[in-house]
Amino acid sequence: MMSEMRRFDTVDLHGRNLGDEGAQYISEALAFNDVATCIDFGANGIGAAGVAALCEALESNNALEMLSLASNNLCDEGAAVLAEYLKKDTTINTLNLNSSGIGDEGAAALAEMLKVNTTLTALELNNNSIDYEGTVALAEALAENSTLETFSISGNYVGGLGCKALANGLEKNAGIKGLQLNGNDIGDLGVAALCGALSKRETKLTNLDIGNNGFGFESGASIAEYIATDESLTHLNLYMNELCDLGAIEIAKALKDNGGIETLDIGGNNILAAGAEALASALKENKPMRVLELGYNPVGPKGCQALAEAVKFHSKLTTLRMGWCKVTKDGAWYLADAIKYNENLTTLDLRGNELGDEGCAALAQSLSTVNENLTSLDLGYNEIKDKGAFALAQAIKNNAEGAIASISVNNNYITKFGEVALTEAVELVEEMNPDRDLYVQF
Repeated sequence: MMSEMRRFDTVDLHGRNLGDEGAQYISEALAFNDVATCIDFGANGIGAAGVAALCEALESNNALEMLSLASNNLCDEGAAVLAEYLKKDTTINTLNLNSSGIGDEGAAALAEMLKVNTTLTALELNNNSIDYEGTVALAEALAENSTLETFSISGNYVGGLGCKALANGLEKNAGIKGLQLNGNDIGDLGVAALCGALSKRETKLTNLDIGNNGFGFESGASIAEYIATDESLTHLNLYMNELCDLGAIEIAKALKDNGGIETLDIGGNNILAAGAEALASALKENKPMRVLELGYNPVGPKGCQALAEAVKFHSKLTTLRMGWCKVTKDGAWYLADAIKYNENLTTLDLRGNELGDEGCAALAQSLSTVNENLTSLDLGYNEIKDKGAFALAQAIKNNAEGAIASISVNNNYITKFGEVALTEAVELVEEMNPDRDLYVQF
C-alpha cells in the first residue's frame, strides 16, 4: 500500500486513527508522491508533530490543491507549523481546518500566512476556539489579502466587537465572495457593522451565512439596506435568530426589488402571520427566488394563506420548506389549492404541522387531479392516521402519470392497513409505468 500511495492523485485517510506516529509513517510515502491533488487526513488525532511531518513531505509535491486536516488535535502549535509551510506553498487552494482546536494564537499565525499567501481561495476554520484577538488578526490579514474567495469561521467566539473588526477588514478586502459566520453571537451590533461594510465593498458577496447569531428585529433594517445594494448575493442564511415580524417586514421590502437572492433561509425567527404576509407580498414581485426555508416560524393558517396565494400564480419558487409552522388542516387547504395551479414548485416540506387526516386528504385531492411538477412531499410528524393514508393511496392511483416521486409520512399514526394501501398504490403505478420510480417513506 505504501508503494501504491506514491502514485495516488487522491489520498483519503479520513478517520483512520493514525495519530502523529501514523501520520509520520504515511508522510514518508507521500514524500515521493508528486501527483496527489487532494489529501484528506481528517479525524486522525494528528497534532503538531504529525503536521510537521506532513509539511516536510509536501515539499516535493507541486500538484496538491486540496488539504483537509479537520477534526484533529492541531491546536495553536499545529496551526503555526502549517502556517509557516503555507507561506511558501504555491499550489494549495482549499484548506479545511474545521474542529481542530485552534485558538487565538493559531488564528494569528494563519493570519500572518494570509498576508503573503496568494494561492489559497477557500479557508475553513469552523468550530474552533477563535475569540476576539484571533478574529482581529484575521480581519487585518483579510484587509491585505486579495486572493481568498471563501472564508468560513462559523461556530467560534467572534462576538459583536470581533464582527466589527472583521467588517473593517472586509471593507478593504477585494476577494471574499463567500462568508460563513454562523453561530458566533455577533448580535445586532455585529450585523449593523457587517452589513454597513458589505454595502461599501466593490466586490460583492454571493453567499452569506449569519444564522444562529442572536440578533433581533433591529437587524432587519441593516440586512434590508445591504441586500438592496448587492445584486450578486444568491444565498442568504438568517436561520435561528429573532427577526420576528418587524425584521421580516423590513427584509421583505428589500426582496421585492432584489434581483439576486435565489436561496433564503429565514427559518426559526419567530415570524408570525404579519411577517409571512409581507414575505408573500415580496414573492409576488421577486423574480430570482427559488428556495425559501420558513421552518420553525409559527405563521399559522393566516400566514400560510398569504404564502399559498403567492405560490399559486406569481412565485417562481421550486422549493418551499414550512416544517413546524402551525399550518394545521386549515392552512393545508390553501396550499392544496395552490398546488393545482402552480407550475414551478417541486419540493414541499410540511413536517410537524398538525395536518391530521383532513389536511392530508386536502393535499391528496390536489395530487389526484393534476400534478405535473411537485416531485417531493414531506408530511412527517403530522398526526396522520389510516384515513389520511388511504386518501394518499387513492391519489397515487388516480394520477398514475403524476410527477410525485417521493412522499414521506414517517412518524405519524399510520397502521399496517394504511402502509399496505400506500404500498399497493405504489406497486400499481410502477406496474402501469415501468419507467417511473415512486418512493413512500414510513
